[in-house]
Amino acid sequence: MREAFDHIATAYDEVFTTSATGQLQRDHVRGYLTGVMPQMKGSSILELNCGTGEDAVWFGIRGFDVVATDISPEMLKVTQKKAQQFSLEQYISTQRLDVNSFGDAVFSRKFDLVFSNFGGLNCIDPETMSRFFHELPNILNPGGRFIGVIMPKFCTWETLFFLYKLQFGQAFRRLTSKAVMANLHGVSLKTWYYRPSDIQERSLGNFKLVGLRPLGIVLPPSYLENFFRSRRGWLGRLNVLEKRMSGAPVFSGMADHFIIDLELR
Repeated sequence: MREAFDHIATAYDEVFTTSATGQLQRDHVRGYLTGVMPQMKGSSILELNCGTGEDAVWFGIRGFDVVATDISPEMLKVTQKKAQQFSLEQYISTQRLDVNSFGDAVFSRKFDLVFSNFGGLNCIDPETMSRFFHELPNILNPGGRFIGVIMPKFCTWETLFFLYKLQFGQAFRRLTSKAVMANLHGVSLKTWYYRPSDIQERSLGNFKLVGLRPLGIVLPPSYLENFFRSRRGWLGRLNVLEKRMSGAPVFSGMADHFIIDLELR
C-alpha cells in the first residue's frame, strides 16, 4: 500500500485536489467541519491518511494543532513542504502511520478529533476496521470525535457510468465483502467498501452517531473530471442539487462517499 501512495504523491494534487470535482467535494466536507467545529472541545486533531496535507493546512490556518499521518513517506514530505510554505510548522507535525497497525502507534498526547478524508479507511479490511474502532477511544479525550469520509458499497454515479460503458462487472464491483483491486494511476490497491451501518455497528458501545450525510450523491466522482472540465455550468447546477440533498442521511449509502461523525460516549 505504501508504494501505491508514494507513486502518486507528486501528482495527487493535480489529479484530484485541484480538479473541479475534487474541489467541490472537499468544499462540502469542509462545510460540514465548519458547522461542527464550535461544538468540539479543544483543538487537537489526529489526521489519518493525510495525503498531501491539504486538510492539515486548512486546520492549521484555523489554529488547530494537527498531527498529520500517512503510510507514505512521500506524501508526508509534500505535507511538510506545505506546512513550511504557509508558515504552519507550529501547528502541523507529521508522523508515519499505517492504519492497519493503528493500535501500535504511539502519540505524545490524546486528541479531540480523529479525522480521515476521502476513503483513507477503505484501505483496511473489515476485521481491522473493527479493531480500529475498538482501539480509537484510547487516544481520544473525553467527548472526542471521529469524523470519516468513507466510500459505501454502492455508488449511483459509478454504477450508471459503467453500465453506460457496458462494463457490468465494474458497475457493481462495490457490492462485495471481499477486497476489490482498485487502480490508483497504474498501481493496484486493495479496497474494501462499507455501508454506513457497517461503521455504526463497529463503533457501537464506544461511540454515538451525531452526523451522517452523503457526499457525491449528485456531484460526480473525480474520474469524470475530463468530461466535466468543459461543462462547468453543468457542474455548478449539480453542486446546487448536492447542497439540497446532502442533508438527507438516507442517501449516504448511494453516494461516492459518506461523511460519518461519531462522538465518544
